[in-house]
Amino acid sequence: MNTTSLISLSIGLVLLGTGISADASVYSVMNQIDVSGNVQGTTNQYGNTMGGLGVRGSLFSQGFFGTAKFRHQFGPAFDGYTGGDSNTLGLKVGYLLPASPFLAVGPYLGYEYNHFTENNGYSGYHASQGLDNIGGGLYAAASLPFANVTGYLGYLGGVSETSQVSGFPPLRYNRATDLLQMGVNVYYPLMANLNFYVGLHDDDFTEAGAPNLLRGDVGLGASF
Repeated sequence: MNTTSLISLSIGLVLLGTGISADASVYSVMNQIDVSGNVQGTTNQYGNTMGGLGVRGSLFSQGFFGTAKFRHQFGPAFDGYTGGDSNTLGLKVGYLLPASPFLAVGPYLGYEYNHFTENNGYSGYHASQGLDNIGGGLYAAASLPFANVTGYLGYLGGVSETSQVSGFPPLRYNRATDLLQMGVNVYYPLMANLNFYVGLHDDDFTEAGAPNLLRGDVGLGASF
């Protein structure tokens, strides 16, 4: 699925929420801790497909919300390496405005740090890349009769980049690649405060040398 299709899916799910009444609160998944497994593929530069685990927390109060996530991928982003991994830390802080009794939309500020490593056990080669990005975007939460939906579309500017190759000192760049990211999660209530959810997310870096990532998530969330 390309970026245009993912945007269309996200917008379509939100528009669906605006046309259907719902009994559940639009904010029912905004106070939650969840864990997930995922399959993530790199869509550029001889990309690799790998699995991973993630944890995420979300808080909401009087229109203000914040989210924090951490994700670890068990494998290198690119093919041709015998080992490596990826780690991601992301934060969002924003405000939701009620657009209807079951739909809320609002802006957010976001920060994300990505760290990619690749190594080859046969040659002793090891490389790593760390990217810092800050920016913002639009966040939406909708309540449907059968599920709750959250989605976002954001653009984060590159702040800095640190690259290191075995045998050389690390290099730090004050300018780094920008990041266009979007995604949607669909939450299905199971019992009490427990939710099952599926998600689709796309992270596209604007400069060559960084991986573009398409990820599918499956997880469980506990509301509080």
